[in-house]
Amino acid sequence: MKLIRFTILLSLAATLFCSSTQQKSAANPGKKTYLRGLYLPVRKGPGDARNLDFVKSLVARGKPLGINAYVLDVQAFQGNKNKVNPEVVAYLKSEGIYTVARVVCFEGGIKKFPVPQPHLDNLAALVEEASQQGFDEVQLDYIRFADEGVRVSLKRKYEYLDQFIGKMREITKRHNVKLSADIFGRIVYNKDDSIGQKLENYVKHTDVIYPMLYPSHFTADKKRLANPGFTIKEGTENAINRLAGTSTEIMPWVQCFVYNIQHARVNLTQYVVLQVEAVEQTKARGWVAWNAKGDYKEVFQALEKIQSGTTAAQITPPRS
Repeated sequence: MKLIRFTILLSLAATLFCSSTQQKSAANPGKKTYLRGLYLPVRKGPGDARNLDFVKSLVARGKPLGINAYVLDVQAFQGNKNKVNPEVVAYLKSEGIYTVARVVCFEGGIKKFPVPQPHLDNLAALVEEASQQGFDEVQLDYIRFADEGVRVSLKRKYEYLDQFIGKMREITKRHNVKLSADIFGRIVYNKDDSIGQKLENYVKHTDVIYPMLYPSHFTADKKRLANPGFTIKEGTENAINRLAGTSTEIMPWVQCFVYNIQHARVNLTQYVVLQVEAVEQTKARGWVAWNAKGDYKEVFQALEKIQSGTTAAQITPPRS
């Protein structure tokens, strides 16, 4: 009799547990991890993405603050060879960190057309290699034409870049790796742009699009220069709205460098706070901070302020 009662109680407990689990799953169906990321360059000296000790120090500092993604350069500046340190990728994966391989495609934009086939072949090889190195995602940067000097119709530019991204997509798909692309910040506002970037075209082949919504780059717009939070929030929401009904996600770049920040009348740490708090109010997949030297002390300081409850509204800008 005791055995029967025990069996009934055990069965009831299991039922209640399953029911509770199902309710929790139903409350958060398909919930994804929010990504807070840092970019790391391939460079000589401090900040090198290949330096395992340096990367470990970043993880130790950043992980408690929610940094759970890294974008690593595949090539050195103006380089065409894979410089990824496999030990760094393996370490980041062992820490449960999302990894992105950044492949620079046409440095400064396409200046001569058609693009030489050897260059295209090399890019395909880099994407292939990165897809095999354990990265979760391959990110294409500088997939555009130069601002000036290329006598090609806009229609042809769109067709060419569409074909290029499509071919890169075929490579990453074979390895079950996501494909993403960087775009200029202005592209989230422009329907057509002379450099050949267009949200609605890129979405056909990408899982994620990264708008470079650096407030400092809106040089002709005093309102956006002076209000970094407004700038990145408005741009992110504009991109999300334009991609409504698609599966492609938006993940903007956050500015972590001093260029033009004087217009906002705050220091760099505060500048980052304003951007992070703003973008985290949107439905973006997350954000990635950019510093060309891999120096993120201001990002860490900003996240510490946010974590401690020192919000942007509580930060007093310095006097003019």
